[in-house]
Amino acid sequence: MGRSRALFTAAALIIGATSGAAAADLLPPAPMVAAPPPAADYGGWYLRGDGGVGINQISNLRSTFDPTKVVPAPLFESYSIGDSAFIGTGVGYQFNSWLRADITGEYRTASTYRATQSYTNLWNDLCGGAVGGRCHDLYNAQHRAAVFLANGYVDLGTWYGITPYVGGGVGFAVNFLQNMTDNGPETGGFGSATNRTQTNFAWAAMAGLGYNVTQNLKLEVGYRYLDMGRIKSNVIGCPVDCAGERQSFDLAAHDIRLGFRYALGGPSFAPMMAPAPGPLIRKY
Repeated sequence: MGRSRALFTAAALIIGATSGAAAADLLPPAPMVAAPPPAADYGGWYLRGDGGVGINQISNLRSTFDPTKVVPAPLFESYSIGDSAFIGTGVGYQFNSWLRADITGEYRTASTYRATQSYTNLWNDLCGGAVGGRCHDLYNAQHRAAVFLANGYVDLGTWYGITPYVGGGVGFAVNFLQNMTDNGPETGGFGSATNRTQTNFAWAAMAGLGYNVTQNLKLEVGYRYLDMGRIKSNVIGCPVDCAGERQSFDLAAHDIRLGFRYALGGPSFAPMMAPAPGPLIRKY
């Protein structure tokens, strides 16, 4: 009797295990959960446009004279240059989410150059004063420029749609020095120089913030230091015997810029891979 009971118990266990396996085979497979898409990597070509105001500055103002002429103790007592507006455009490429580069060209409007130079009066009543006093010449001119740069930028991450960046550029500036005049007694009351066009090496350093308006459109506000090289005038001529003077100075600008970038494509995602199939389950 005990042996029969043991056989019935074993048979029941085998049948239960077989029925459980068959029931498991009939259950639908667990749904496959797709992996989350990777972060967007914005790459591709873009167009840009910029405008703003340049706070111009000059330094190292110097004069050279005809060595056969006498200009006793010349001294620049004051000099300045006005601000200018600029507008530009360019095309660039975004390599990844943090590195981009572009080529830009811009036009800078006319700014007024002024200088006052004095020298010792060695001639009686030359400038309405006593011998040994100081005579003064007043200079005026206009400066314009076209600037072309190749620029590189590093984007420093994005928070709430705002991306700070730093960058630099190199290229050349075409400087136009025009309508230069000299009002003073040494020139017989009036002198002038012909217009001069001069192309110099130029470089820039910049920083700013970008804002994501849409997936493709970004607005920018930034600061740029722009060095446009050393500019030299043509000879200042006059109706009477004058000193053959030429003036030269270094020109730079602190630019406040507003602009936009428009991406010609959208964010690119790596293709999603389908999940690997599960193990083959045979049904008996």
